[in-house]
Amino acid sequence: MALTAKQEAFCQAMAGGMNQTEAYRAAYDTSGMADKTVWDEAYNLANHPEVAPKVKLLKDELAARVLWTREQSVAVLVDVIGDGESRGTDKISAVKVLNDMQGFNSPTKLEVSGKFEINVHFD
Repeated sequence: MALTAKQEAFCQAMAGGMNQTEAYRAAYDTSGMADKTVWDEAYNLANHPEVAPKVKLLKDELAARVLWTREQSVAVLVDVIGDGESRGTDKISAVKVLNDMQGFNSPTKLEVSGKFEINVHFD
């Protein structure tokens, strides 16, 4: 049996990264439903014998289409750092990028205090 349009929309939303509840709300009109009802319906739909395999299939297809993974980026940057023929500036750049990817260079809060004056002249 084929999926309904709403079931297909639910599957697409789940494969796209939404959780069950978000996907259910995206695919169905839930305006008159209590949150618990939405949660229960979303859970039931996600575990439906035809919906669950479709979500998995879509997620697998999406993963196969990823052109460049985080792991590949790290591997290339580590190669640049370890390559004896890489220039020092390339190695420094690679370390900076790796640090950014790992969140080591989190934003720094900068507080500025003082007075300033604004003069507005209307002609």
